[in-house]
Amino acid sequence: MTDTGRKNAIRSLLIYFGVTFALSWGMFFAFILSGREFMDSSGNYTRISDILCTMGMLCPAAGAIITRYITKEGHKLSAENSLMLGIDLKNKKYLFYLAAVLLPWVYTELGSLLKIILNPGCFDSQYFREVASDERLAYIFPLMGIVSGVFFSICALGEELGWRGYMMPQMIKLFGTPKAIIIGGIIWGVWHWPLTYMGHNFGTDYKGYPFAGFAAMAFLCIIEGAVLTFLTVKSGSVWPAALMHAVGNTIPSILQFFINPEKVTGVMSDSVVSFYIHFIPLLIISVGICIIWKNFSDKAKQ
Repeated sequence: MTDTGRKNAIRSLLIYFGVTFALSWGMFFAFILSGREFMDSSGNYTRISDILCTMGMLCPAAGAIITRYITKEGHKLSAENSLMLGIDLKNKKYLFYLAAVLLPWVYTELGSLLKIILNPGCFDSQYFREVASDERLAYIFPLMGIVSGVFFSICALGEELGWRGYMMPQMIKLFGTPKAIIIGGIIWGVWHWPLTYMGHNFGTDYKGYPFAGFAAMAFLCIIEGAVLTFLTVKSGSVWPAALMHAVGNTIPSILQFFINPEKVTGVMSDSVVSFYIHFIPLLIISVGICIIWKNFSDKAKQ
């Protein structure tokens, strides 16, 4: 990479981060300072907090679009140096879209299974009756989650258009893929920190609040970001990443309906510890994908 190319990439990233964080953190901190409740007394997100999160998810896309205007990179929908919104299913690229909607089910189900293995007492064969009006809903929930995720992937596209569609290509130019995944994942995690402070994902009643939550969010963004980046690079589109992101947000697991939170004991009762355990399968999948990806890249260079 030439010095000019490096300087341009750094300048573009600084503009992108400045715009994206200004837009999103401006909203987040305004909400914090307003004194409004992010969660109600039952631990559920309030209506205004749902709106805040949705608006926040659109800010990275806005950041990418505004940055491209400032840097005069243009707004091509597809091809090189574009918004990566094109969809190409040729040469078996449809497999990346299939993987995008199925992987969240796989790692979420395995995460629930791991929780049951580590804390057998939390398994409750009747718990689904308390959380599902019809027991059949528990068994078709993964399908419902996938359909819902695909339908609402436009919100996740708001993040992926920015993080995977703009940040990661620039990061990879500067640092190479391995370092870019780690640095980009940390930045993505930091972006979530105001929401984590307000109780997003973990609540506020856990050891080490809020710093343990900050670290956990960075951990997730690194390992999930690796898979999302892989899907984006290999498909040439941000849509698989948006699909996986959206489906993952629905937590499409059957076993979750048989884990009674009131019977979770020991360290697993801490929301951050439970979070780490839940995403161990994704960590393994992420590492496996990175190893295979690197091996194929090395062979292609030979």
